[in-house]
Amino acid sequence: MEKPTKPLKKRRRDVEEKEDGVPDLIQQLEIEKNELAKKIRHIEKMCNMADPITVLQGPESDGSVNCGTEGEDNEDGETEDEEGKSPALANDLDCKSSVYGQQATGMELDVGTASSLVVISEDGKTVSFTRTDQRRPLTPKRFQDYAQALCTRKFTSGRHYWEIEGSELGYWWVGVSYATVEKGGDLSSLGNNSKSWCLYRWNYKYSVRHNGKVTDLILRPYCGNIRILLDYDAGHLTFYELSDPMRHLHTFTATFTEPLHAAFRVWGDDAWVKIVS
Repeated sequence: MEKPTKPLKKRRRDVEEKEDGVPDLIQQLEIEKNELAKKIRHIEKMCNMADPITVLQGPESDGSVNCGTEGEDNEDGETEDEEGKSPALANDLDCKSSVYGQQATGMELDVGTASSLVVISEDGKTVSFTRTDQRRPLTPKRFQDYAQALCTRKFTSGRHYWEIEGSELGYWWVGVSYATVEKGGDLSSLGNNSKSWCLYRWNYKYSVRHNGKVTDLILRPYCGNIRILLDYDAGHLTFYELSDPMRHLHTFTATFTEPLHAAFRVWGDDAWVKIVS
């Protein structure tokens, strides 16, 4: 009669050992549940923020983007697939689309708005300051007193981004403007009226301007590459410097009531701005 007792005792010990481990397992599951809850709250918070770059610079991403230099490609040097786009690049484009919106297309400077103090490149992508009067005819849509120009593309809804490269020398302004902005006088200067918003780089400093109000930024320029994100419906205009890592410079919040155009101003010898996307 003693032989069956040992297997019973062994099974009882096994059951007791398993029961002893249950509290530890429950505790571990609670920890994992809490961690998942934190991640969910973090993602929800990021989705509601006006500054989407924070999403990319979370604990799982350093958000680093190198400044473009002549002769270099900012994309990873990976093997392309049959359609000419690497899987990593495709994922990167999908990520940019979800965070920044659509990359703006058709971004060309409107010569009809360009003052006689600027030269527009043949491809319509670069605006440069000139002291040689271009003798363009005066029209209601042309800037007269400042070296400025708008893009032909207009935005009335959605989320869009584009990138520019600015000169190391001189002064330049980049932003957005209504086409109905004043074309002459002090109020025609970008950021000096209620119809335009801009980032201004001068003497290795940044400032932002709207409706005559100037705010100097603490961050100093590291490079001349800027990404501009426009969320028309939400009323946000955001500037990022494409340094390594990428830096958020400023976000304007407004209620846009008219179509917006990318806007540019340059001043000083060798001052220029180029649309690179």
